[in-house]
Amino acid sequence: MLPLPILNVRLQACHEDWQQMTPTARGRHCAQCRRTVLDFTQAAQPELEAAFRTSPDGRVCGRFQPEQLAPQQPAPLPRRVALRPRQRKFLVALLLVCGLGLSAREAVGQLIFCAKPAQTELFEPIADVTAAALGLESPSSFPSLPPMPFVGMVVEQMPEFKGGQKGVRSFLQQNLHYPDGATSTGRILVTFTVAANGRVKGASIVKGLEPLLDQEVLRVIGKMPAWNPGNQQGRAVDVRYTLPVNFSLAEDE
Repeated sequence: MLPLPILNVRLQACHEDWQQMTPTARGRHCAQCRRTVLDFTQAAQPELEAAFRTSPDGRVCGRFQPEQLAPQQPAPLPRRVALRPRQRKFLVALLLVCGLGLSAREAVGQLIFCAKPAQTELFEPIADVTAAALGLESPSSFPSLPPMPFVGMVVEQMPEFKGGQKGVRSFLQQNLHYPDGATSTGRILVTFTVAANGRVKGASIVKGLEPLLDQEVLRVIGKMPAWNPGNQQGRAVDVRYTLPVNFSLAEDE
């Protein structure tokens, strides 16, 4: 059985650029904080737990995909990104326009005057108008980039089921049943809150298969015994947790 993926990680966000860090045997060295940043983007939960066990000060810096983070993860700090040549040219031209001493009305009037007369849309974004007036490629035409991995320090001790991952798998195997009339197979993602007292509450389906299987997962999650609660700064706290549950025709899990 495959190990559980890394989910629900909370980070103290960092603006340092992974690509600018020095490669090491275990990850990359951050010159700013003088720590090794581990790459967890393709790792499983046991690797993250092992990193905590071997950390000399109980802290771990890592790189994670957005989907590995907790649903209410704060936005990351802005990275120090180098501007592309076209972007630098655009900003320099814009500064020159502002430095000519034009009033706001005159500047906007000139930009609109230089816009193309035939437009397919009712309005054109002011940044695109500015770029057109200066003979540059419009910013909205730049290709959108996929979300980049987050870099930061893991600061929260996640809740733990009695027996760890093996305990979770054992509980699911003993209590989940493939309902009569169900036809689907695959993975269901269920999310719930492990309260400060360890009790499970507020379970809901994030990604389902079909109503019969979704309801079976919610039924079993509702029967879970108390967990060891999450811990933040030395006290128990409520933590939202996401758990993958797989259904196959060969066996229920």
